[in-house]
Amino acid sequence: MRKYITFLTVILSLTYLNADLIWTRESGWQPTPDIASKFHKEPSEALQLMNDAREFQEDGHISIALTGYKNVCKKFPNTIFAPEAYHQIGKIKMSKKQFNDAFKAFTIITKKYPEYPHFNDVLHEKFEIARLLKSGERPKYFGLIPGFKDYQSSINFYKKIIADAPFSEIAPLALIHIGNFAISKDHPLDAIAAFEQLIDEFPYSEYTPEAYLKLADIYAKMTKSPFYDQGATKLAINYYEDFLTLYPNHEDAARARATYDLMKTRLAESKLFIGDFYFNAKNNGKAAIIMYNKMIHFLPDSEIAHSARKKIEYIRAGNLPKATPIDFLFGKCQRSTDDQLANLPPKDTPENSFDFQNDLIQINTDDNFEEEVLLESVDSKIKPAESFIKIGPNKEF
Repeated sequence: MRKYITFLTVILSLTYLNADLIWTRESGWQPTPDIASKFHKEPSEALQLMNDAREFQEDGHISIALTGYKNVCKKFPNTIFAPEAYHQIGKIKMSKKQFNDAFKAFTIITKKYPEYPHFNDVLHEKFEIARLLKSGERPKYFGLIPGFKDYQSSINFYKKIIADAPFSEIAPLALIHIGNFAISKDHPLDAIAAFEQLIDEFPYSEYTPEAYLKLADIYAKMTKSPFYDQGATKLAINYYEDFLTLYPNHEDAARARATYDLMKTRLAESKLFIGDFYFNAKNNGKAAIIMYNKMIHFLPDSEIAHSARKKIEYIRAGNLPKATPIDFLFGKCQRSTDDQLANLPPKDTPENSFDFQNDLIQINTDDNFEEEVLLESVDSKIKPAESFIKIGPNKEF
C-alpha cells in the first residue's frame, strides 16, 4: 500500500513542475509566478535564513551555511523553503563525501516533499551516491577522515531508491546496478534476487532482456559435470529459452543460443549417465532403457541420442552388464522388485528436481513397458515464456 501512496504523490507532484524558487546573488531567493502568492505569505525569517545561508555557501563558509539551512528545516518545515534547504544540505554533504548524511537529507525530500519541483533531480542524486560507493569511492567521516569501501551500503542505497520511487524510470536501473555489482563481488544470490525482481515488477523495461540473460548466465556458471545434480542446468535452460522466445532479435541472441544448446547437451549427458548407472551398477535394464528414452526424447537428433539408441539395442539383445571386480567378489547386484520400489517413501524434493528416487518411482509405474515408448521427462519441461509476461507494471496488479 505504501508503494501506491508514493506513486500517487509523485503523480500529483507533476502539477507543480513549473513552481520553483530561483536564486540570484542580487535578489536572493525569488519565486516563479506559479508560487508568488504563496511565497509572499511565508515567514520573512525563513526567507532571511535561506538568503543568508546561500550567501555563506557561495562564499565558502560551508559550516555556517549548513547551520542556516538546518534552522530553516527545524523552524519552518511546512514552508516552501524546507525542501530546498534539505536539497542544499544534501548537496553540501555530498561534496564533502559524507554520503550517509547526504542520502538522509535527500530521502527526507522524497518521503515528505513529493511536490518538490526538483524531485527527479533528488532521485538521480541519490542514485549517484549509490553509484559512487559501488565504484569504490570512500566516504569521509566528518568530511575529513577517509572511511572504508562499503559494498553493503551501496546495495542498501539502491534498495532504498527503489522503495522510495518504485514506479520511476530509475528503479529498474537500480536493480540492474545491484545485480551487476553483486556479480562483480561474487554474490550470485544477491544478483539473482535483483534480476528476478526486475523481471517480475518491470517486465517491459529496457533492462528486462539483460536481466533474463544475466540470470541464465549465472545459473549456467553454477552447472557441474553430468555426475552432479542438474538443478542449475535446468534453470539456465529455462531462462535462456525465455530470453530467446521474448527477444529473438537481441544482439546477444546468438551467444545465448550457443550456451542454451550446451546446457541441453549437459542435461542430456546426465540422463545418459543415470541410464548407465541403472544398467551397470543396479543390473536394471528396464530402468536404463527408460532413462535412455527420456534422454532421446529430450535431445533426439544429438550424438548422445545416437549413443543411447545403441545402448537400448544392446540391452534388448539380452546382453548383461559387464562384470566389475565388485561383482566377482560379491556377485551381481540384485534388481529391485516392483514391490520394493512401490514402498519407497514419497519424494520430498520439488517437482522438477532431478533425483534417483523420482526416476525409480516413475519406473515402477510403467508396468506395461512397450518397445517404442518414449517417456516425456519432467526434467525437460521448460516454463513457457508467457508465464513471465505480466499485464501491469507490478505483480500485485
